[in-house]
Formats: sequence, structure tokens, C-alpha cells
Amino acid sequence: MEISILENLPESMRSRTVLLDGTLHMSKELKGNLEMVSFVAGLRRRGILACEFHDPRYFDSTLSKFTSSTGKLEDNEIEKYAIDLLSKAHASGATDIHLIDYGSYTMIQFRILGMLSDYTQLEGEFGQQVIGCLYQKLCQSADACFSPSVRQDGRIAKREYLPPAVHSVRVHCEPIESALAKNGVGTSMALRLLYDSTSAAGSLSERMTSLGFTDEHCKTAEFLTRRTGLTIISGPTGHGKSTLLKHIMEAEVERNPGKAYFSIEDPPEYPLKGVRQVLISSNDKIERAYAYRDAIAGAMRSDPDVIMIGEIRYVEAAVAAIDAALTGHAVFATLHANNAFGIIARMSSILATHFQNPLDQLCNHNVLAGLEYQRLIPVLCPICKVRFFDLSDDKREQAIPTDVKERLYREMKNDDIENVYVRGDGCENCMKRGFIGQTVAAEFIATDQEMLSYLSAGNTSRAHEYWVKEKEGKSYVKHAVELIKAGLVDPYIAEERLGVPLNFTQIFVQGGRF
Repeated sequence: MEISILENLPESMRSRTVLLDGTLHMSKELKGNLEMVSFVAGLRRRGILACEFHDPRYFDSTLSKFTSSTGKLEDNEIEKYAIDLLSKAHASGATDIHLIDYGSYTMIQFRILGMLSDYTQLEGEFGQQVIGCLYQKLCQSADACFSPSVRQDGRIAKREYLPPAVHSVRVHCEPIESALAKNGVGTSMALRLLYDSTSAAGSLSERMTSLGFTDEHCKTAEFLTRRTGLTIISGPTGHGKSTLLKHIMEAEVERNPGKAYFSIEDPPEYPLKGVRQVLISSNDKIERAYAYRDAIAGAMRSDPDVIMIGEIRYVEAAVAAIDAALTGHAVFATLHANNAFGIIARMSSILATHFQNPLDQLCNHNVLAGLEYQRLIPVLCPICKVRFFDLSDDKREQAIPTDVKERLYREMKNDDIENVYVRGDGCENCMKRGFIGQTVAAEFIATDQEMLSYLSAGNTSRAHEYWVKEKEGKSYVKHAVELIKAGLVDPYIAEERLGVPLNFTQIFVQGGRF
């Protein structure tokens, strides 16, 4: 067996590549790696044509002893790679970076327009060094050292590490099980890029319209900013809750600069013009809930008019938010829930350890002012999108599966269906993605005494019926269907992003089948 030396082999590939008897053997995680493609092209120009990819476990057990790994890179090279990774994610329009260390290799993915795509793979030790550098060198965090077996949080905020348009990067690490990793423990690191959009201006309606909200949404939001009480913004992670809150606060500062505005965030995500952003003082995870409560209480003692709570995660924060509303303040907060009325059940669950009857405390006309839920949906490229009726029969089935099409037809008239478009093959205008951005599908509810009486009694279905029939409310699913009718979003992609069927509202209100 002849083992050849590979000159100019990138460091990130050294322990996952070997040249034996004229054949280049590589671990499968390198497949598609841009450095690997370039390196192999160079070898082919030199007459080395045979390449084989192997399962990582087989490579570790059989071929790794023949590799030419030279050990760790210099710290400054690792740091340079980590900073460059943030820059490349920003250049591609990514909102999140995922690094998953499986032991023998690390997978890197970018989330662009809400969808994850593979970016590259790194050799095991190099990938672990990059993860460690991102947390230990670049982060401001409670823990001084990175530990693969411990859940950890941090924040990258130093300007020298960040692309110009990124305000900060939120970092979260989770230990994961991996048979290929040392001691069977790998790492999942998620980085959220928080873009600095403080140059946005205009009224709240102008800002919300640019995000995709309807005129009715804007009117409801404007109404809620002019009254006291608690308004809760909900939706999944990464679906624009913090962005909406930012626009609400900054628009209010511009409209009424004579008020005092405070925000309590853990940690602050965006710089908010004209808003005093209160810092959480404790780094201890057990005490953090109490520190969050104390920060809200401190803001209330600071003569505020409007208080923003970044996220209600702890019962202490939920109780403090209710107290702030009861004392005559306007309070805006975010929460994870599955729809606007689902906020009630979620808050009730959080408050159950503190109040015997949490619905009585929450569903009080002096407390709960508004409920909002939203999801982001990719917007079709206007250049390469394809009209559904222009597709051949076999391609129609591929574009919209039969079950999705049946649900869509139940929500539309025949004339509407002719305006349905689906994702195209991609073009230069959309960077071959088929999408050019994201828009919101939302539901915005201003509560009143009758609605709150139903909610206080635990009759959510009656409250929903009242909102739809008496207040002419439209669900976020209805909003999404309207976007489909307008030819702006793909029905199949929309249903995936909504997390419920397109005829969900009809089923919920009237009963029926999926």
C-alpha cells in the first residue's frame, strides 16, 4: 500500500483525507465542501482522478491512521475563521448560524429566509476549536470557559468581531448525544444574527406596512399604543416578534417623545432609540428569574410611561408584567404561544404556581389589552415564480401535493385559484433561491369586556367566535391565504411555515376535516 503526501492540503481537511495507491479517500462530511472541491480540481489537473467518499465511522476506524493531520491551528487563524464565518453568514442574508459538532466532523448550516441550508463541514478538531473560539474568545458570557457538556449562553457584541450591519450575535450551546464524539457528547451551537436597523423611521403604520401587516393590523396596533394595559406579542423563535416590538417602541418615541420608555431584555437584542434599556444584573442562572423581576420593578420605580419586556419566561416576570399593567402603565411583551388566544393558556400555565385562579388575574379589563400572533413566510421572486395553472399535470403534483391542494381549494373561489403562484427554479434576481424576502402572516386582537368575560371563564372557543363574527377578526391563517390569493407566497411553503393546515380556521370554528 502506497501512502502519498498531499501538498497544500487545507488544514481543515487534514484528518479527514488520505491518498492511498493513487485514490483520494475522504470522509463523507466533506462532500460538497468548497475547499474540498477546489483541492480535488487541482489534483485532477495533476492526474489524480479517483476519489472515494466513506462513512465517517468507517473512515475513523480504518483510514484515519493514514491521515496527515498536523494538530491545532494557531489561535489567531481560528479566530480569523470564526470572524469570517459571521461575515459570510451576513453576506448571504442569514439570520442564524448552526454549528453541530458530531465529534469527527462539524456541520455548519445557515438559516436564510427561514430555511436551513448546508454551508460547509469542518474536520472534527478544527470545528471544535471554532466553536470554542466563538464562545470563549468572541462572547461576553456568564461562564469564563466553554464546556461541551454544559448548556451555555452568551452574546457577541464587540464591533471588531461583527459585520457592519449586525448589532450583536446571540449564542446558545446545547450538549447533544453523538456516537462519534469523545465521551459520546457533541455540541449544537446556534448563533442568532441581530441586524441593526435603527435607521428605520416613520409612523407605526408605515413601519408595520413595510413588514407586511394589513391596514386592520396597523389600526389595532395604533389603538393599543394609546391605552394602558398589557399587550403580548407571540410566535415561534425567529418569526419577527422582537422586530415588531422594536418598531412599536421607536415609533412611540417619535410620536410622543414626552413619555419615559423603558425596556427589560435578557439580553438586549437591538439598540432602541429613545428607550432606556435596563440591564439584568445577575449572571447566576438560578437567580436570573428574580433579577428579571427586580429589573421590571426597578423600571416601575423610575417613573415610566411605557415598559417593554423582551420575553416572559419566568413566573416572576409574568407577575411583574400584570402588576405594571394594574398600576396604569402600557406594557408590551413577547411570549411563545401557538396562536393569539393560545397566549391565554400559556400565561395561565406560567401563572398557575403563583395565583390560585390565574385567569381571573390575567383576563381583567385593567390588565389585558391586546394579543398578537405572527409567523414569517418567504415571498416569491416576482421574476421566476410560476403560475400554478401553467404547470403540466405532473409538475403540479410536485409543486402542491394533493392534500394541500384540496385544503387550499376549500378556502378559495375558482377565480382566486387562477392567481396562485408557486416557487420557480430561481434566477439572478433572487440568487437562485426562488424567494426575495419574507412577509408576515398575523392576527391582532384588541380585547374588550365581553371577550375577556369568555376568556376568564375558560371559554376560548366562544371568545374566538366572538372575535371572528362580531369584531370581524381574521386569523393568521386567513391572512396567509390572502397572500396566496395575491400570488405572493407559495401555498405548500406557506402551510409548512404556518404549522397548521390552510383550512385550519374553518375546522376550528365550524368543525370539519383536514
